[in-house]
Amino acid sequence: MDETLIYAAAFITLIAVAVATAIIAVRRDGRNSGDLIKQLIVWVALSALLPLTSYSGATLLHSPKRLSDLAAEQQRVQQETYDTNDVAARNKSRDRAESIRKQIEDEQRAFYRAMFWIGGPIGFCALVVGFFLKVVPVGTGLAFGGLCTLTSGCYSYWNDMGDGLRFGSLLIVLVTILIIGMTKFGRPAAA
Repeated sequence: MDETLIYAAAFITLIAVAVATAIIAVRRDGRNSGDLIKQLIVWVALSALLPLTSYSGATLLHSPKRLSDLAAEQQRVQQETYDTNDVAARNKSRDRAESIRKQIEDEQRAFYRAMFWIGGPIGFCALVVGFFLKVVPVGTGLAFGGLCTLTSGCYSYWNDMGDGLRFGSLLIVLVTILIIGMTKFGRPAAA
């Protein structure tokens, strides 16, 4: 829950910065503010929908139903542990609770792996494509949404990812962003 609040706060902060930047640009350039607001809506929509799409894709690969069933079973077993006074039954319930906890960890690991393998490629492609689109709200929305999707896919699986996969995935994204940055923005300004 705390992580969700942090992500929401970061996303709202970024939206506020984008709106403030847009307002400054409208006042400076005299552009139509209605069109600018529509462009911001496109940007926000793409930025929000890309991570949600990758999450939905991960649920197609690995359904969260089993995880919710295990969580409910774990609650029942914990309640049984507290309700019984029999030492043998209590130990049996604790062993069962530990077994369920391990199953939950395995299910979470499998879901996070699916998040990585869905969110990583979707986010990477959206990030790269976003830099090359000429339609600014769509390009920035794809780039920012791709970065959020890539980050959430990697972050969710980070602790279970092997060192080689972690290093390789980060290196690929880093080198790609460096190349894009140098080719798109590395030209000297025309006088």
